[in-house]
Amino acid sequence: MNIDNQLVVINTPKNKYLSVVENNKEFITNEGKFKFSDIKKIPSLVTTSTGVDFQIYSPTYKEFVLLMKRGPQIIYPKDVGQIIVESNINNSSKVLEIGSGSGALTLYLYSLLKNSGKLYSLDSSKINQRRANKTITRYLSTYSKETVDVTFINEELSNFNFKSLDEKFDAIITDVPEPWDFFIKNTIENSIVWVSYLPSITQIIRLNEILLEKNFQDIEVKEVILRDWIVEEKIVRPSNKLVSHTGFLISAKYIKY
Repeated sequence: MNIDNQLVVINTPKNKYLSVVENNKEFITNEGKFKFSDIKKIPSLVTTSTGVDFQIYSPTYKEFVLLMKRGPQIIYPKDVGQIIVESNINNSSKVLEIGSGSGALTLYLYSLLKNSGKLYSLDSSKINQRRANKTITRYLSTYSKETVDVTFINEELSNFNFKSLDEKFDAIITDVPEPWDFFIKNTIENSIVWVSYLPSITQIIRLNEILLEKNFQDIEVKEVILRDWIVEEKIVRPSNKLVSHTGFLISAKYIKY
């Protein structure tokens, strides 16, 4: 089994690392080191120079996005799940993502839509889009050799012409500071779901006003708070670490009668 260049999680007693197998190199931590050539299959256990076993396995989506190198702040997995529900998309939906960023959300959207849906991703930064494309390619390469099919659009949102895409979209999902700039040159003429991820309540207030002006309905504002629980024999208690505010979600529907 050729595992050279495969993406893996290295799980030590104290930490998790995301790494790429390079057979001619070593993986070194203060808990011990090992040669990548010692990995014969995935998953596996590798004994380090200190006699400690490290677990080696393929990353889940959550592990990948939380451990990967990133540029712009990512949308966290807890929020990704809620965005998918709020946007009401399925594997045949057509989706416009505004704000490619580091590609964490783009990756999940593509994984859902790749067989029979369509994903467009707009960002004003070519660097962000290269990073997002690399994020998708690297993660998927662990499981398949498919070519990534995302239509990246490199343009300022304020200059973007929605009709130029000639698609009837099911959802627009945004992760940019001023999503209302979409309406400078665009109007919504078909039924669609809008979902925006925003860090501050002042942005939410502004977007809420704009969506009302544009005749959207069922506007909802949420934040997703995640609390883990610890189960140790007969002791069950909430974790001291609470993943609280990472951003607000505002969702709305435009219905064309």
